[in-house]
Amino acid sequence: MDQKRMAESLVRKYGTRDPYRIAGAMGLIVIHAPMQGIRGFYQNMKRCGIIYIDSNLDEQQSRFVCAHELGHALLHRGYNRIYMDTHTYFAVNRYEIEADHFAVDLLYDDDDLLPFLEHPVQLAADCMGVSVELASYRLQSIKA
Repeated sequence: MDQKRMAESLVRKYGTRDPYRIAGAMGLIVIHAPMQGIRGFYQNMKRCGIIYIDSNLDEQQSRFVCAHELGHALLHRGYNRIYMDTHTYFAVNRYEIEADHFAVDLLYDDDDLLPFLEHPVQLAADCMGVSVELASYRLQSIKA
């Protein structure tokens, strides 16, 4: 299942696009704590999923990070990013891109983004609080 279908399936199942509510309904623990150099990460410890989010982020960034880490929890279960970075030659950037795509697919409904199709992508990126590349991906995935 691709990221968008998985995100839409979660929205239907839980009746919300709020990544915090979805994470809670799935039994994941979300912890806000000050962090240095990272915005968040996902950890599975003793079959308990935990999403850590930098407490210094604003609300929009925090929601995006929560959705991104939820993407890792669903798409990359059992992967250890730190181990892969330090002990393998896997292209871990692919997993980050997949989690980013999942996050914008979860957070933004097609209908809410339709007005941005008539404007420069930069406007959508600014409103969504994401990069132009990520906003472009999300706008291109709209089914009008």
